[in-house]
Amino acid sequence: MVTIHYGQRGTGFRGCSMIDERTQCNLLDAVEQWIAMLDVMAVLTTIDGSVLFTNPPFRAFFPSFGNKLSDLEIFQDFFNSSSERPERVRVFTIRERTLLWVVIPFPVIPGQNALLFLLVDVDNKLLQGEEFREMNERMQLLKTIIDLSSDGLQFVNSDGIIVYVNRSFEEARNVRAQDVIGRHVTDVVENTRMHLVLKTGIPEMAETQMESSRRCVVNRIPVFRDGKVIGAIGQIIFRDDASLEHFSSKLDRLKSQLAFYRTRVDKPVDTRYTADDLVGVSPRSAATKETALRVAPTDATILLLGESGVGKEVYAHTIHATSLRALGPFVRVNCSAIVESLFESELFGYAEGAFTGASKGGKLGKFELANLGTIFLDEIADMPLEAQAKLLRVLQEREIEKLGGTKQVKVDVRVIAATNQNLEKLVDEGKFRKDLFFRINVIPITIPALRERTEDIPSLINMFWEQLKKDHGVQYQSLSDDAMALLQNYSWPGNVRELHNVLERAMSIVREDTITAEHLRVLLLGGVGRGKFSFKDECNLQTLVELAERRAIGTALARCNNNRAQAAKLLGITRPLLYKKMHSYGIE
Repeated sequence: MVTIHYGQRGTGFRGCSMIDERTQCNLLDAVEQWIAMLDVMAVLTTIDGSVLFTNPPFRAFFPSFGNKLSDLEIFQDFFNSSSERPERVRVFTIRERTLLWVVIPFPVIPGQNALLFLLVDVDNKLLQGEEFREMNERMQLLKTIIDLSSDGLQFVNSDGIIVYVNRSFEEARNVRAQDVIGRHVTDVVENTRMHLVLKTGIPEMAETQMESSRRCVVNRIPVFRDGKVIGAIGQIIFRDDASLEHFSSKLDRLKSQLAFYRTRVDKPVDTRYTADDLVGVSPRSAATKETALRVAPTDATILLLGESGVGKEVYAHTIHATSLRALGPFVRVNCSAIVESLFESELFGYAEGAFTGASKGGKLGKFELANLGTIFLDEIADMPLEAQAKLLRVLQEREIEKLGGTKQVKVDVRVIAATNQNLEKLVDEGKFRKDLFFRINVIPITIPALRERTEDIPSLINMFWEQLKKDHGVQYQSLSDDAMALLQNYSWPGNVRELHNVLERAMSIVREDTITAEHLRVLLLGGVGRGKFSFKDECNLQTLVELAERRAIGTALARCNNNRAQAAKLLGITRPLLYKKMHSYGIE
């Protein structure tokens, strides 16, 4: 029997008590030299943690500790564990360094057991090379995927011992990973059959498992290597009846959508605009476009805000066209154009016999027409308070009641609302319901005015000009550099709509191949150009008056968002006279 003496600091083997055991002493010397040559931290201890040898890297990282490795806090769990198979591989952090230690049983002398601890400074060793850095990133990504890919995942070894659980498993069963890893699965999961799957090697898919008063749906999948079962994966598919019912309801909805979309395959698309029609050159418009496209695939209610003519309808079309409801209907409702007494029947429809003159069989409202699609409530601030109350109930309950009807009709509609007014101010004034405001203000998107994103103007001009050339069959006309400069420097009170109207007016009126700033100045401001201004028709007085009136009416309508009453007021004429001139000039 060899007696081993330890130095005060436990730094190595000091000698042997019996000279006839020189061979064994030589063996210990060889072990000590081998440990000293390792470039990773190493320490050899007895079973109870008494230190036999340490090497320089270990002593450099742990400069002051006693003769017992178990005195170090990071090793206490190992030596104090009551388990017959304590954890032999562990990653931990100390002094902002990540260390990996591995414990290896080490028979120094026949009949004497020892433990060899190898510690690797992960930050220094593994992450120095690009290959190891990428490996670490892949491991972190894999862990994230595993955490998010299942509602509850566990892995047990061939003995039924839990060796891994993901974050969702911890949340689903209200446990901590460190409290269940190393325990038998039957001690952790009520009514489990994982241990039986280990024996049979037969997977059990979508099986019901009762846990207390909760019913789960789970998968139990054996894992094979070289034809032998080495473990099993347990996966929670549904945590309880509520999640199962939610999935069943969603499945029924998808079946309804599929059946509905099959009837619309050969029908024209309801939207006219797509993401290509959203110009996002300036930072503000780029951020607005990015937000719209990011929320489009969701079913969240969207409130589009911005001045008249900024393109709220273009955004609404694009959001629908980019959503999962793109094959469904897109129904636009101009709330400012509906007579107050007809709001209910327009939005929710009416039953047969609801009122005198009602159509036989009743009528579908806008919400029913938009079922499985999107309804766009434009100018929602102009909706009467009574209609607001009924709209609020539809948004909350997702069902409508037709005028004169007695049955509730379920509707599945995504709502996009828009306004150019300050809804919060209207709420304070009692002109808009606060509860409805909160219901539609889920994702507000403010579209900047054109004067706030002048960087977009050249791209908008190019896009509109190419489209107008196709619409009007014109190929030869172009805008001069000074015309482009004037358009970019103009304040555009009518925003994008006014820009489009001015370009269309210029293409329709100006005869020259090149449209200059002088031409546009007359069209925009009513000024007199210094150069020759040619028109497509004869330049007699009557023609010039008609063209001037056309220009004035068109400009007024553009600036007033096609509001006839406001345009008439801006022009200083009566509304009937405006209607008469619009009819005379074929202006719609």
